[in-house]
Amino acid sequence: MSPAPVTTVLLDVNETLTDLRPLDDWMRESGLPAGSASAWLAAVLRDGFAASLVGLPAAFGPLGASALQDLAREHLDAPAVESLLEQLPAVVAGLPAHDDVEPGIRSMIAAGLGVSTLTNGSPAIASALLERLDLAASGVGVLSVDGTRTWKPHAEAYLGTCDRLGVLPEQTALVACHPWDILGAQRAGLQGVWLPRGRSWPAGYPEPHRTIETLGAFVTNGD
Repeated sequence: MSPAPVTTVLLDVNETLTDLRPLDDWMRESGLPAGSASAWLAAVLRDGFAASLVGLPAAFGPLGASALQDLAREHLDAPAVESLLEQLPAVVAGLPAHDDVEPGIRSMIAAGLGVSTLTNGSPAIASALLERLDLAASGVGVLSVDGTRTWKPHAEAYLGTCDRLGVLPEQTALVACHPWDILGAQRAGLQGVWLPRGRSWPAGYPEPHRTIETLGAFVTNGD
């Protein structure tokens, strides 16, 4: 059976839309080892997933501060750690988008698709990113599960978003670079579109419904 036509696209934000390399550069310049940005994000997601699993509301920001504190105090003295914690929100808020993001989103809008972010992070981060891309007035929605009891990849994160938007899950696609996000969306009945950003697909995971190499390929390769 052919998949239902997509009417709405949900976009993951962290690493799917935003480039984490400047965050890693900042951490290295501050005295942390290379690869610290990925380790930091993995720790935040781990703690958010655990909270979601037991039904505990959790916010990305405080978890991010705790994860950075644990990471930094292995390498830096207390004053340096405090300085990093003070700077972290501004650094994360200023992360740039990948080059394909702005034209990719515009191509979706031009194709008549509804578009919204869906992040485990702060909606303010997504809003600031859209503002910098001159997309704030484009009609792109900004949705987040931050602070709720059900982070992605919990099914309710996706289904609740579809309810809020008034769209059918089977006509909604989730675009993400994280395989766990695609897995959660597909298990919830959405269409999963994987944008690898250099990642490999995990062994044992069911295949994504689609794979695209750039965000613009969502439309040019057919929705």
